[in-house]
Amino acid sequence: MDFSEASMTHLQCPERAHRILDAAAGLLLHWGYKRVTIDDIAKQTNIGAGTIYLHWKTKEALFEAVMLREAVVVWRTLLAEIRADPEAALLHRLMQIHFLVTRQRPLARALFMGDAKLLGKLAQGSLMKTAQGLVPSETFVGLLRDWGLLRTDMPLAVQTYAFAATVTGFSLIEPFLEGQESCSLEEKAEALAQTIRQAFEPEALPEPAALQEQIAPRLIHLLEQVCQACEAQIQARMIS
Repeated sequence: MDFSEASMTHLQCPERAHRILDAAAGLLLHWGYKRVTIDDIAKQTNIGAGTIYLHWKTKEALFEAVMLREAVVVWRTLLAEIRADPEAALLHRLMQIHFLVTRQRPLARALFMGDAKLLGKLAQGSLMKTAQGLVPSETFVGLLRDWGLLRTDMPLAVQTYAFAATVTGFSLIEPFLEGQESCSLEEKAEALAQTIRQAFEPEALPEPAALQEQIAPRLIHLLEQVCQACEAQIQARMIS
């Protein structure tokens, strides 16, 4: 699956604002938040620094918009997959897709890993909780249990911890494996999916009819709420 060219045309930003966001995203990846300045973005885009400040009052607001926009790409990619195939709502499939999309988009990976080296103080802001949306939490895990997507033979808090630790471990293990033969990205994603399937999901998964008629629509609604929250925050950071 290739998730590298996701469209952002649904956001109500003028073309110039998208150019600024694109340039800021590229510079962020190259230099990190602390080192990038508004002047750097102005040079990259051929747009005056004063004009950039007509869209965003501060550097922080601009880069928050960059990361929120990246989050929307991730969540709308998952939405598209579930709409195309309701079985993508199964937890092991959902996390497999999430793993693939975040590995193909370095900013998305930094966002969901809270990479303080790259993101600086952005990684600690409360805004990141909005962007991360469905990160493992007792509320989200509880919903999955209610929908028959997770086993219920573990205490909710313990299951939430174990699930979060598993997903995080798959994301952070790479530096410890340097010099060893590595799996392909697809093999890593499949390993994550199989681990979640065996460790957390019930033996009997919901029937296709239940997935299509009940579970997928509920998850789509939840993801739409996350997207809308992120998009509202992007617009709130732009100067009208």
